[in-house]
Amino acid sequence: MNHTELVNKAIKWLRNSLHCRVVLSELVAYTRSGETPDVIGWVHNTAILIECKISLSDFYADRKKRARHVDFPALGAWRFFLTPSGMVPKGKIGYGWGLYEVHGRKIIHADGWQYNNAGFPPFKSDRDSEVAMLLSALARLKR
Repeated sequence: MNHTELVNKAIKWLRNSLHCRVVLSELVAYTRSGETPDVIGWVHNTAILIECKISLSDFYADRKKRARHVDFPALGAWRFFLTPSGMVPKGKIGYGWGLYEVHGRKIIHADGWQYNNAGFPPFKSDRDSEVAMLLSALARLKR
């Protein structure tokens, strides 16, 4: 499975299973953290960030991003990794993050936090950067 296939699965998962009304993928826009998320979606005014990783080295490299530092402004009140099945060892994801894996046509929770639309999200998202992303996406529609 390549990165593009994983991103496409994440888009479908956010739309169909988590009921996100707006889903953006790999949109380059201004954010205070400098993030370009693989996929981000909004449900009930709450952002869900998905980082798609196809290798363990890519997964570990993600920890070096500025947005992964505690109290640094970052996107997503819910933050998840999406990987091929069995790639990430249990207990290796950071606090508040969830790990979901692709098992054939299904996406299954594997470790960490699990999305709960009635639950309290583990992160305070950078709302200003999220609005900037949405405005950037809207401006592109006009073109």
